[in-house]
Amino acid sequence: MLFGEIMKKIIYLFGYIIGFILIAYISYTYVKTGVEHTNDLFLQKGYFILTAAVFVTVSVSLIYLRLTKFCIVKIYPIVITVFGLAYMYVFPAMSAPDEIAHFISAYKISNIMIGEKATVADGHVIIRAEDIWLEDTDGEYIFDANKSVKEGVLIPKGESHGKIISSKLEEASYKVFYGEGNIRSRNIAVSFNGATYEKAQSLHPPVNTIPSVYFFAALGISIARILGLGSVYLVIFGRLANLAVFVLLTSFAIKFLPKFKEFIFLICLFPTTVELAASYSYDSIIIASLIFFVSYVFFLAYEKDSFDIKDLIVVTLFSGLILPCKMVYFPILLILFAIPMQKFSVRGKVNTKIKKENTIFFLASAVTVLLSFIIAMYLVNRATLAGYSTSNTDSLEWAGEQSYTIGYLLHNKAKALKIFYNTMLVQIEYYHDTMMGTYLGHADTVIGIPYIGFLVLNIGLIFSVFGEGKRGLLLLKDKILVIVSVGFVIFFIFLSMLIAWTPLSSQFIEGVSGRYFIPVILPVLLVLHNNKIVVKDDMKRNIIFLFIFVNGLSLLKIFGTICIRL
Repeated sequence: MLFGEIMKKIIYLFGYIIGFILIAYISYTYVKTGVEHTNDLFLQKGYFILTAAVFVTVSVSLIYLRLTKFCIVKIYPIVITVFGLAYMYVFPAMSAPDEIAHFISAYKISNIMIGEKATVADGHVIIRAEDIWLEDTDGEYIFDANKSVKEGVLIPKGESHGKIISSKLEEASYKVFYGEGNIRSRNIAVSFNGATYEKAQSLHPPVNTIPSVYFFAALGISIARILGLGSVYLVIFGRLANLAVFVLLTSFAIKFLPKFKEFIFLICLFPTTVELAASYSYDSIIIASLIFFVSYVFFLAYEKDSFDIKDLIVVTLFSGLILPCKMVYFPILLILFAIPMQKFSVRGKVNTKIKKENTIFFLASAVTVLLSFIIAMYLVNRATLAGYSTSNTDSLEWAGEQSYTIGYLLHNKAKALKIFYNTMLVQIEYYHDTMMGTYLGHADTVIGIPYIGFLVLNIGLIFSVFGEGKRGLLLLKDKILVIVSVGFVIFFIFLSMLIAWTPLSSQFIEGVSGRYFIPVILPVLLVLHNNKIVVKDDMKRNIIFLFIFVNGLSLLKIFGTICIRL
């Protein structure tokens, strides 16, 4: 019996090694083909380092999951950090969705941190002249002589259309960033019209949102600037800061979640999630914060004896510093009602019966959390909210036509219902793909995990909700609460993009991406958990390994694909 088990594990191990080598070799042929056309030999070295890192990570994970007493809290931070760094390399600067806008927003906060002027008169962000190539790779900006002299900053004209680095992931993205980046960064000043400028204005405006979601990325940028580092390291430092916060928050989330901690591991191993975590996108902070919040709330509801002042501070900070960034997630606060009222105690003492002090502290907590959100929303998003509430249609610049508004939808209810129905009918597959990682980068249809990997991730996710004979975490009333809160979140996601991004001629809601749904996947999985269908005890180990394996091989495949896109 023992011999049979050993042989089974040996066969399992050899199968993995052979499969890895085969897929790694196929991806290498892509890299080799690209290098033969461009002579960028550094890509071969980069691929070998990437392959070695992936192989070691996957192999160590396999050994740990199969041969040791499994502790998810120990393995998670290591795996996510390694994959975060690997994704950061494979997906270079500004390749994540809307990353240039998030980078510029973090740069603005960095200016404030180090005591420099943040913006020019029209609100555009001031950056170092040596960093301008990140959004003008081909050097095609047309500069405005009068404005540049007036502001003392090199200012591109509004009609300038520079090429953002990695706006399309191809071999040139690697060549420019990794091969030429440090050389480009040496141009610390730019000469124009007889004057020399060490500062320039970014053509892209910052995102109008709460600055707290950019704090850590801005801190990374600031450190790089203080150290006098070039653009390449400046980009990396900001991304590293975001990744570090993501790993920290989600690690605490795993620690706090009372049961089924593997759900968090799996969600964070979605290729889309890892890509965002290792970028400037505020989605990195939002996803991590919401996962932490959900875990913390259920920790308070099912494990911690009381809800005290410290807990109120944590929840209030989340409500005031994170939720206003994307107000569509506001309904997630409803899950706070899962915490029994008798647990609300300033002194931390809990009785079995609800007393007056419990009721008072509960109401005070509710008002505090709500006010933190409302005040932050008013300070940051009052203009946006005013636009949403108007009954007049606004023009969408990208579409060249009018957009939907609340007033229009209220007067055309049948059309509103139809467009919601059409959206679910036509776009549901796209949301699924972009949530899991079939389309990465700027929703690139070529760059993403292979179809077989996509199937493996989905099958693994389905099996993850089956139990091991354990009782589910959530009570029926809390499941209903989660369904209502998540339902409202999804509705507001669609409504916001219907108003902000969808022209009147469209038959479905445009602008919605699958990544918007990642922050609410955890409570959905907790609701779906089924303890009546029992799977083998080691199933979750196998599922986690498959997620790690798919991520590793997908990275090799993606790197090879980018190398041959000439």
